[in-house]
Amino acid sequence: PDTKAERIVHPDSDGPLAALAFKTVSDKNGDLCFIRVNSGGLALFAVSRAGTMAYVPGVVGTQRTLVWVDRQGREVASVETIRDGLGSFRFTPAVGERYLLKVTQPIDVTNSPELPAAVSSRTRESSDGGRATTDRSLTTSATGNRAVTVEYFRDVQPILKRSCVACHTKSWDKPAGNLVLDADDEQIQFEHHGKFPGTYLRLAMDERAKFGHKPIGYDSWGYPNASRYIRKLQSRRSLLVWKIFGERLDGFSNDDHPSEPEPGVGYFALKGEKIETQKARHAYDLDFLGSQMPPPDAVAGKSRGPNGEAIKVEPLTDDDRRTIVRWIDLGCPIDFDFDPAHPEQRGLGWMLDDSRPIVTLTSPQPGRNEKLTRLLIGMHDYDSGLDQESLEVRTSFVVNGIAAGENLTSRFQPKSPGVWELKLTEPIRRLPAGLLTVAVRDREGNWSRIERKFRVE
Repeated sequence: PDTKAERIVHPDSDGPLAALAFKTVSDKNGDLCFIRVNSGGLALFAVSRAGTMAYVPGVVGTQRTLVWVDRQGREVASVETIRDGLGSFRFTPAVGERYLLKVTQPIDVTNSPELPAAVSSRTRESSDGGRATTDRSLTTSATGNRAVTVEYFRDVQPILKRSCVACHTKSWDKPAGNLVLDADDEQIQFEHHGKFPGTYLRLAMDERAKFGHKPIGYDSWGYPNASRYIRKLQSRRSLLVWKIFGERLDGFSNDDHPSEPEPGVGYFALKGEKIETQKARHAYDLDFLGSQMPPPDAVAGKSRGPNGEAIKVEPLTDDDRRTIVRWIDLGCPIDFDFDPAHPEQRGLGWMLDDSRPIVTLTSPQPGRNEKLTRLLIGMHDYDSGLDQESLEVRTSFVVNGIAAGENLTSRFQPKSPGVWELKLTEPIRRLPAGLLTVAVRDREGNWSRIERKFRVE
């Protein structure tokens, strides 16, 4: 790992604060970077591989919990500064994406500076004055412990447009693979379920084989296939995934089952020998044929369309492939109520967070406690994230001179990620009946609440 100090020059920054020295350790999980919040209220942070850095004013004090949030409101990295304002995080930004730095503890800090958008190349200045230029595609490779969900319009359609539709287009008489991937402008009625975009339907709802190549011996691809290209909830058995990874991923070979030696030839073969359709159709399977998609020539700009026009597409990143895998394994979600232009409005479809936050109360325990020295709570929300400002902690007894019924939230300190503690200045050794209430909501508005009745004796 490269652990030398580097200086990153960000072209969007001006003046003497345009560079920041820091250390980074790179591995397959992303870039491990370091953050410092100094006592003067200035947060210094950097993301190495993208060359992104910033000076963040308005963060007071040195013990803070901070998170990076993307435009969809998803937490992509977090860091807790403990000793001397130092902390570390692992994060590789996506090209063109912008992120907000939010202070989640203490909860009264509302300043949320924006990280300048990452681009695919940066000029780096090393600590010894040397210069090096990097030019690579950057993707988010770490999401901490947060849920990762995938939806067609937001996540899958952009990949298809960028890397697939140049060849799989309805503008050609014979689209590549007899598969059209630029038909989402069509709204196609599917049985009694309503209308769906044409590309989505071809991939995720064409079990009855209305489009493209047809199955042999049957009038549909059959359960559990959603189409020729996708097997429901099984990415490793899906032809689409084989093609983007460049190999079969289901543990079989092409010679294990009868199949068409070429799509559309109309007969079965096994190990190179033609066999009878009726006898073989019950064991019918698809083969992996051809090359990985998109083709290397299309990525290199060497491909030509039917009219001789040059074709050049973007290669798929590892995150692109994993996005499609995750989408299939989740059941090919599509959300007609989610507007990517307003990700804060999640709608009532797939993107809706309908789960309440998890809240635990470790101290005090219900019933009898020998003595009470602290209040200890744990909170987490794996989807839209906690709304820290909503937290309320109230007691029926005096705590550290604070009257019963007052909100004690501001007195809690972070103990570890997701855990907050309020230490009592004087232990409580006798309390005939106590009530402690903890309530918090997530960013979707779902509330969780604990009412703990206990006694100390």
